[in-house]
Amino acid sequence: MISVLAGIAAAVFVSIPQIAQTLFPQMPWNAPILILGVAGLAMVIQRFVVDTSSGNPDYKGLADVFVHIHAAGSMQSARKWALRGLNSLLLCLFGGTIGAEGAGTEFSHSVSMALQSRSSRWYELRRRTDAAVALAAGISAAFGAPFAALLIPLELGTGGAMLQTVFASVAAFLGVQVLSWVFHFPTFPFAALFANFQLSSIGSFQQFGLLLLIAIVCAALAIGTIRFIRYTEESLQELFQTKVWMRVLAGGILLFLVMVVNKHAHQPFTQLILEIFEKGIRGNPIALLFITQLLCLSLVVAGFGTVGVFAPLFFLGTLIGSYFSPEGASSFQMVAAFAGGAAFLGAVLGTPVMAAVLAFEMTRSPVVFLICLGVALAAHRLRKQFYKFSLMDIDLQARGVELSQGRSAGILNALLVKDAMVTDFDSIHENEPISELRNKLIKSRYPFLPVLNSQGAYLGMLTVDMIEDSWLNQEVLSKTSPLSKLFEAKDLLYRSGLKTPAIKVSERLSSTSEIFQETPCVPVIADDGRIMGLLFAHSVRLAYDREVARRSLAFQYGNRY
Repeated sequence: MISVLAGIAAAVFVSIPQIAQTLFPQMPWNAPILILGVAGLAMVIQRFVVDTSSGNPDYKGLADVFVHIHAAGSMQSARKWALRGLNSLLLCLFGGTIGAEGAGTEFSHSVSMALQSRSSRWYELRRRTDAAVALAAGISAAFGAPFAALLIPLELGTGGAMLQTVFASVAAFLGVQVLSWVFHFPTFPFAALFANFQLSSIGSFQQFGLLLLIAIVCAALAIGTIRFIRYTEESLQELFQTKVWMRVLAGGILLFLVMVVNKHAHQPFTQLILEIFEKGIRGNPIALLFITQLLCLSLVVAGFGTVGVFAPLFFLGTLIGSYFSPEGASSFQMVAAFAGGAAFLGAVLGTPVMAAVLAFEMTRSPVVFLICLGVALAAHRLRKQFYKFSLMDIDLQARGVELSQGRSAGILNALLVKDAMVTDFDSIHENEPISELRNKLIKSRYPFLPVLNSQGAYLGMLTVDMIEDSWLNQEVLSKTSPLSKLFEAKDLLYRSGLKTPAIKVSERLSSTSEIFQETPCVPVIADDGRIMGLLFAHSVRLAYDREVARRSLAFQYGNRY
């Protein structure tokens, strides 16, 4: 029930800007002077409410959702998340160059925290579910993309209860549809543009080459964008030190000046994209719009902080795609724009599949989805090759939180491999015949048998399928064949060519972050080569969860007494 209410809250606050613009169309919503009023209100809230309450007064937006998961002592109250949602809502309403998903996510998170019991916040699964529900609700409501919203917890590594995430995503999507019907405001209109789109419309090798170029440029600009936004954050932080309210005011004033210079750039993203398509805008106007939007986004993130970075990043990508589309190719310009949007968003945040599905749900075109998926995966791969940190990663590092495969690297570094390994395993000698291995495998607790030499040193790993295949291969081995007594464990090991990486018993669990992508079981060995245990992915998870629970309860106990 809480997840449904969180989804409805996201739908309401995402829809408020569109409802206001529909009811009062003559109101100059993107007037620059209004941003100064928003900055002043945000400064007052920061100075007299946020700074005077407990917890970290700084706010990094998306990174703080993950701080909520991995730093139990740094959790923010429901009131603070509501105040952050208010800032994002006002910025979105008055042309502050952020997406409506910011207000939706932050208010949704506030509702979840306000409705649940206080004690439940000390359990990591509950915190992961809170984060997943809030992000899914915000994305689903803002983009009308419930399936892309469900991919957010998977690609960003929030985890949590999937069923509750589904409820939040569906409730947010349906809530926006109902509100759009009641107040008669339009949802995303791009599906009609791609109703009759076919792959043959962009079938030339030159156009596929341009899509590859878009992926390369998006990867390069993604690296530049990540570093530029971080540079802006560090500059304001160094200038005003601990006076966060001054950063808010400075960010608002600078944003006001940019809006005065280029007021046209602060229309809703949907309207700007349609204008580019209808007028076939190319060249310098696109470049100027990109620079303006990037500058505004960096000022909002550095000065105010918001989760609403998905829409502006996608829009920046559509500008990159439009810039490289040739004159006169209107169909290709639309495809290139969405491919650029998916590639840029996926590269900056590390969510290429979500970005491609997002493009599909906005266009309803399977062809566009396939193109966007290929370009987004290529851009993401290139960005990681030359710069491994996403925008969220560097913001988390600034907050003292480093993640490894969705888990806190600090906790993984505090645990040794020996804390997670299992020791009740069976091993076999290299000279044991295959005819005897099957009986030993039936009695073993695990489907993996380490092979040892005469000195007891580890040689390799045999798995249940390798032994079963050899047992059932009657041409080589049979129960009556004398070869069954001659064919030994070492022969099967060498014939398989399986190279199972081993890990030292004294290593940290953080060193196992990539190793389970190659094998489900890792042998743990001592310095002299003797096998000490087996390490499984689930045993790492159990050790991690046990340590997280211990720290959370210890912190809760310390606060109480």
